[in-house]
Amino acid sequence: MLSINIDYFKSKPIELPKITILIDHGYHPDKLTQALEQIYPQIMSKIQFELSAKPSKAEKEQGYFILKEGAMW
Repeated sequence: MLSINIDYFKSKPIELPKITILIDHGYHPDKLTQALEQIYPQIMSKIQFELSAKPSKAEKEQGYFILKEGAMW
């Protein structure tokens, strides 16, 4: 998805705060970073990865959980 919309990241001014992308614990930020830097080497100056909190057992049973306050999903 990020590689399809790479023009958005290329045009984003560096002066703006980095975009935080929440990822599940099954993903490895280092591998994602390496793959994205092959497409656009300066991308990590515009985005950052953060592991999302693991949902509790009750949240899993409900089928949803609350993201970190201020995060966009």
